[in-house]
Formats: sequence, structure tokens, C-alpha cells
Amino acid sequence: MNASAAVSSLTNIRLVNYPSALMSEHTVAPTAPMFAETTMEFPYKHSTGETIGRFLAGLRDQRRIWGQRVAGQGVVVPPLGYSEATGAEGGEWVAVASSGVVTAVAIVHEAVEGLHPARAPFAFVLVKLDGADTALPHVVTGGLERLRIGTRVEAVWKPDGERIGSIRDIAGFRPID
Repeated sequence: MNASAAVSSLTNIRLVNYPSALMSEHTVAPTAPMFAETTMEFPYKHSTGETIGRFLAGLRDQRRIWGQRVAGQGVVVPPLGYSEATGAEGGEWVAVASSGVVTAVAIVHEAVEGLHPARAPFAFVLVKLDGADTALPHVVTGGLERLRIGTRVEAVWKPDGERIGSIRDIAGFRPID
């Protein structure tokens, strides 16, 4: 039995002495790449579940932001329905203020249409709402020159009749300092 027959088929040992001249005899002239533009869609419906459903209904119907008291975490906004630390079930529902403090900010100077939630410039922010112990991610579209960590902001609501039960029922936040 020769050495190459004993080698696993997963190695390239058999190609060591492969005649490279064969490869050059059959080369093909370079061709331009071909493109096919295709749109694929995967429509589906997703149930928000009891916890997020109640949170989104509060935004739509009451213009109110709700959190949930969770053992070891305080008031969590948006509510998860359980403790990320212990897995325990969420507790009582707590209405929090629609204003709070920016805890993180990232200003976007060049938005990608269809990807970003607003036209540039805007900022992604985390807002710790008054009465909450966690921060809500959202956007600020105006007053960016005043926006810093620690800036107080308030929610800007979509008008009645335009709210649909989405986090975007809050159109964004604006500085109030």
C-alpha cells in the first residue's frame, strides 16, 4: 500500500505532485460578474405576549409608559415579565414618568434609509425615566447640540389616532433642560 492511499481523504497530500500544467491548459478568460436582483419576503405575525402587549397598549391607549417591579432589579422599563437575574416572575405594574435622564447617547450623522428610525442627524439614546430603574432605548431628533449624558428629556407622543401599539407611538424624546 503506498503512502498516499493510507492518508485520510480529508488531506491534500494527494495533490502535492498534481501536474500544474494541466490547470494552465484549461484556463478561461476572465468574465464580468453576473448579478441577479431578487426580493425575498418572509411575512409573519408575531404575538407580543401578555407583558409587552400590555406595555404597548399603554402607549397606544393611555399615552402612558408602564414598567414592572422585578425582584432584584427594581422597576424595569420596558417590562420583560420576569427577572433577568433570577428568572422569577415579574411583579406589580408601575406607571413611570414620560421624562427622564439620558444615560447613553450615540449621534448618527449619516442615516441609512430603511434601517434607521429617523433622518440624520438624530441620536440613539438610553433614557432612565423618572420612576424606573432601567433605561429605555429610543431616539432624539431635535436639540442634539444640547444632548449629553445627564440631559433631561421628555417623550414626544404621536397624535391620537396615529398610535398603533408600537414603541414608535413615542415619536422620540426631546431635551427639556
